[in-house]
This record gives sequence, C-alpha cells and structure tokens, in this order.
Amino acid sequence: MVESNASAKFWLVLQAIVWAVCLAMVILLFVKPAIGLHAFWDVLIPVAPALIALLPGVWRNICPTATMSQLPRRFGISKKKKMSVKIHGRLVLLSVLLLFAIIPLRHTYFDLNGPATGTFLIVATLVAIFLAYTYDGKSGWCASLCPVHQVEKLYGQKPAATVDNSHCAECSKCVTGCPDSTPAASPHLGGKVWTRRAAAFGLIGAFPGYVWGWFQVQDYATLSAGLENIVNTYAIPVIGGTVTLALYALLISSVPLQKRKTIDRFFAAGAISCYYWYRIPWLLGFSQFDGNGMLVDLTDTISPIVIFVVPYVTTAFWVWWIALKRNGLRSWMKMPPKTNNSIATVDITVSA
Repeated sequence: MVESNASAKFWLVLQAIVWAVCLAMVILLFVKPAIGLHAFWDVLIPVAPALIALLPGVWRNICPTATMSQLPRRFGISKKKKMSVKIHGRLVLLSVLLLFAIIPLRHTYFDLNGPATGTFLIVATLVAIFLAYTYDGKSGWCASLCPVHQVEKLYGQKPAATVDNSHCAECSKCVTGCPDSTPAASPHLGGKVWTRRAAAFGLIGAFPGYVWGWFQVQDYATLSAGLENIVNTYAIPVIGGTVTLALYALLISSVPLQKRKTIDRFFAAGAISCYYWYRIPWLLGFSQFDGNGMLVDLTDTISPIVIFVVPYVTTAFWVWWIALKRNGLRSWMKMPPKTNNSIATVDITVSA
C-alpha cells in the first residue's frame, strides 16, 4: 500500500509538471506565437513518437489532455455511461480520419499560426472532458476518439516497461479490449466490428506513405497561400498513403493470418522510421525547404556526412525495436483491480 501511494504521488507530481509546461506552451501560442510554435511543434511533438513507441504507458499517464479528461471521474461527476462496441468502433474510425485530416493542415495553417494551434488544443481538451463526463473511464477519449491513441497502438506494440496506471484506481471495463492492460496492444485490439477493422487496416497500411508524403510538402507563410495549395498539401500524402496501403493489402492477402502481425510491425517501423528520417535533419536546419521545421540552424556546425548517416541509424533502431526485437507479451500498464459492479462488455461482429 505504501508503494502504491508513493507511485500515485509520483505520477500526480509528474502530471502537474507536464500540465504546467503545456499550459505555458498554450499561453505562449497566443502571446508569443513564434516561441510557442517552436516549443510545441519543434520540441514536444518530435519527442512524442519515440516516447509513445518506447514507453507508451508513461505517455498515457502524463498526457495533459488525458489528465484533464479524467477530472470528471476524479471529482465524481461523470455520468459513467457504458459505451457500446458499435459507438466505440465509430469513434475509433473517426479518430483515424481526423488524424489524416489534421496532419496536412500543419503546412497550411497550424505550423505558422500560434493562436490557431492553441485554439485547437483547447477545443480538443474540452471535447475530451465532455466525453469523459459522459462515458465511463477512458472510453470517451483516451481509448477511442483521441487521434494520438491510434498511433499509440501502432507504435507501442513492444513497450520497454510496464508502469502503474495513474488514472484508473479500479478497472470498470469501460472498453472491450483495454489498450492499457492488454499485452502487445495493436491497432487490431477489439477489432471484430467493421469500423475497427477498417480503422486498423487504413492506419497500418496508409500511415508510412502518408508520413513520407507530409515531408514532401512545404510550409506556407500565409493562410491564403496555404489555401491556394491545399490540394497539393493533401494530394502528396494521400498518394503516398494509397501506395503503401495497396502494398499492405497485397502482403496481408498473400500470407497466413498468424504472419500478419509481423507485417503490421514492419509497417509501424516504416512509419516512425520515415518520420525521424526527415524530422531530425529538419530540426537542425537540413531541410529541402528553407527553414521548414527548424529548431536550430546547425548547417554550418554539423557535417553533412553526419546528417546523412543519422537517418540510417534511427531507421535501423526502429526496425529492430518494433519489428525484430523479442520482448515477450508486455502491456503498457499494470491492470488495476476490477470494481465489484463492473460489467464486461461483449464484443459483437457487425457486417458492413
């Protein structure tokens, strides 16, 4: 009990620190947009995929939106409605569609507009709180509509460690197939309804090409310029995603069912490898587009040879970590004790 209390206090302090830092970022997005944009898009966001892949449980515990979304439950005002499998599947599919819709808008709007990014974060947090007020546990946002959650399940299939669940003192079985407590969670988790299957298929197959396509588009300096190039902004990621989706469909159709997990992991490794292949050089000023995604200009300090080698090193690491390394069946978090009145939801198959 002492250890449990110490763990709860540790996570509470860490959540407060992360929340305060993110609140400062949001304020900066409005009052000092240039600093806020760099802090959010060029510091926090580049770290997130690696954290999600290596320690998804840590991210799930400290995510500021997740922390805010759980306030209704902490204060005992949540309605705690049980979410049906059908509604959950729809929200999961919607989250993937939102992910694909939002990513290109960074080039045309969010990357260069601090108040727009800040407003987006505030709205997302309010939606998360409302869903958590309506539905039980994490079912409303953290395990369904949150676009980042689908990436968590894609990248976080081999967590480095299992941590305590700071948000769930007890398990109320709020969703079928808890992503936090299920060993080797993947986008297929709880995927018997067609919406979940479609979300998993689209995310795994299209994401590597979509990420590649995003890095082939430049940021536009003004909203009007972005709107003029909106078709191009979406077209290249969509084309890239379509190519890898077609490849994924071909591969999974030609192998036994038990081999598909290996293909899934290679596609996940491909997506995160592609991200860091471009993102690390861009952060240091080595972009094919002048200044895009740059945190600090080190073009006169770092040898181009180093920048040439780094993407190969990061790619080798992610392929090994996600696709090749053996680490057993490990969950993101320890399963909390079940509530006495928890009712198991029953998964059903819904035909298209």
